[in-house]
Amino acid sequence: MWASNDNDELGWESGPEFNRAEPDELSHDQRIEYLQLLRSGLGRTMAATQLGIRPSTLRRTARRIPAFRQAIKQVEQLRIDNLYTGLYMAALNGDTRAAIFLLSRKHR
Repeated sequence: MWASNDNDELGWESGPEFNRAEPDELSHDQRIEYLQLLRSGLGRTMAATQLGIRPSTLRRTARRIPAFRQAIKQVEQLRIDNLYTGLYMAALNGDTRAAIFLLSRKHR
């Protein structure tokens, strides 16, 4: 994850200094493709690298477009939910390692 900030758990600052037009920002199609790569399992950095996007461009776009920033959060939450669903199903089918992992995380 990028530098953290108390105002935003993703570390993307917002404010008047970031509301000006930025010349290098992701297009709508690039944002969609990036989100699809995240959904397929790639991490943020790997997805950006695969598209030839600089991390600074990605951060700038996320700062300027709150819907994009929110979409990234939603995709990452979906991946976490899918992981836990898979572990839960494995535990139900007798996988004791999956069950132990889930039980060790239950209180969190």
